[in-house]
Amino acid sequence: MHKYFVLFLVLSAATLAGCETTIKEDAPLPPSQNVTPGSTLTVVKSFLIPSGDTSVYFQDTRLYPQGDVQPNYPFCQFVTDAATPAGEVIKAQIFTVGKVEYDEHGTGPHDMDVSVTGIHLQAASSKNAYRMNCMLPLPSQGALFVTPAEVQGAVGGYMNLKEGP
Repeated sequence: MHKYFVLFLVLSAATLAGCETTIKEDAPLPPSQNVTPGSTLTVVKSFLIPSGDTSVYFQDTRLYPQGDVQPNYPFCQFVTDAATPAGEVIKAQIFTVGKVEYDEHGTGPHDMDVSVTGIHLQAASSKNAYRMNCMLPLPSQGALFVTPAEVQGAVGGYMNLKEGP
């Protein structure tokens, strides 16, 4: 009986040794699935919010002033507090992400059903508050809310999103 017990211990130890996993300390962290407060959104190419409007849309690194975005792809709406008669030029600057809100039952352009990631933005150079509503049409496959990579895919060329701490 004693030799079977010893054999059992030896086999158990060998099995456990084979199950060890090593963790690489320099392994990159997986990308974030959410835009986080403290992140920054840097405008690298000025854009115009047309006269009488309070927003413009971005999708696939293109600007869509009237919200004529393609269905089933992520897009973002840059929103100001109020329309101005002459329009508003958003110049190169850095916005800091304040709070982030999520709405699974939002409405996008042309009454499109969307999930909305509402990103509150504050410019260091002004007291104006802005908002970036990034949306994913509900019939789309995949994540329910946009990821930072999808936000960047929508606004790239005009803005760069850098994830915060």
